Amino acid sequence: MKQMIRRLSLWSACLLALGSTPTWAQQAQAGGSVYIQGSEVNLRDKASTTAKVVGKVTIATECQHVKDAPKQWVRIKCGEVEGFTLKSLVGAQKPTAEALLAQAQDTPQPATARLDAAMRAATLDSKNEQALKLLADLFFDVNFEQLLKDRKKGGLHEAFIVKRRELEDPKRKETGEEGLLRELEKIEYDWHRFQLRRNDFVSAMYRDGALVVYTGDYESLDGMFKLEEDQSEFRVTIESRSSSAVSDVLKLALGQGARPPRADTEKYTSFYAEYPGMAILRPEAFRLLRALPPRWHLLSEEVGAHFIRSTCGWAQTRELRFDLHRRAIMESGDGDLVRPGSFEQSGVSRITDISRSGSTYTFRIRPISGEEYTRALSWPTGTPGVGIWNDSGPGSEGSPYAAGAARGIDIREHCSAQ
Repeated sequence: MKQMIRRLSLWSACLLALGSTPTWAQQAQAGGSVYIQGSEVNLRDKASTTAKVVGKVTIATECQHVKDAPKQWVRIKCGEVEGFTLKSLVGAQKPTAEALLAQAQDTPQPATARLDAAMRAATLDSKNEQALKLLADLFFDVNFEQLLKDRKKGGLHEAFIVKRRELEDPKRKETGEEGLLRELEKIEYDWHRFQLRRNDFVSAMYRDGALVVYTGDYESLDGMFKLEEDQSEFRVTIESRSSSAVSDVLKLALGQGARPPRADTEKYTSFYAEYPGMAILRPEAFRLLRALPPRWHLLSEEVGAHFIRSTCGWAQTRELRFDLHRRAIMESGDGDLVRPGSFEQSGVSRITDISRSGSTYTFRIRPISGEEYTRALSWPTGTPGVGIWNDSGPGSEGSPYAAGAARGIDIREHCSAQ
């Protein structure tokens, strides 16, 4: 939640362009003219950021100064609307696109201040291609700077494993960028603006009427930047996620040169129960999923002792997996005891929600066909490393499974040499 609040604060700066002006001392007294300096400024019924918004006023609008208020607030009248705003959001001089564009190009200034100026310049002149390009460039600069901070402290640190596809023409494996883009774009969207700097990325995707931004990086499983041809998987780490309304001018700036929706017929794979509109887990449900062991092997029992019955390295397995958009599946079948994600025969169902009551986790499952149902997991239990799964809810008798990394569970091999 703190991560989302911090990221939304950044977006507020982008959307409202809360610039400051040094000219307040020169402004007219009561009845004099002042001009709106921010891209869009809220007028409130009281001098408080939590007070009711009585109107919105756009940049360069001429207003009348009514009176000063405590704590750097001022009451102004803009047309028929009157209310309070911060003094830093109004000024004696009418802002111009030329002056703001010069501020946005002042490289010694922090990127956030330059982004603020570019936003206001583009709002004043939305046909100015230079302002729009600078706005988009600075948007990415600010997000890459924030990514470096999030990685050190406060980031989500959500790690995902991505499998590389084999490409045919020419025959090779996907690059990290290609695999990352494929996974990011495995969702319905209007457009996607993406930048990669070395192995760091910022993804800005317009979908469902909002701008959705992910930041993070990718690397090989052994922590190297470069992916070798013989490596079939790599790791993606997402440090921040945000979803917010977006101003028309920022939408216009980012939309220029953006990637259109993929027309790839293999975008969704039916084998993994993928389809448009797949359920995205709630943040709390996703947290519960990540906290559970991802692999479970069915246990057999003889003379009170539990063991895993393996057939030539394969055992009845249940595996939980999730993708970059926090969508999850449960795959069940004959799984390899060593290699995660490797099954001989299996069935896949999509997880739509997870809840917890005490030591019982309840999964809502949507199969490829048929009605949605629940499946419950008791974890932990009185036996270390063992959980009880059932398909009919917490009250029914289930089957014991060992967590994939559980210690002290015997594996009994049954493999005939033929």
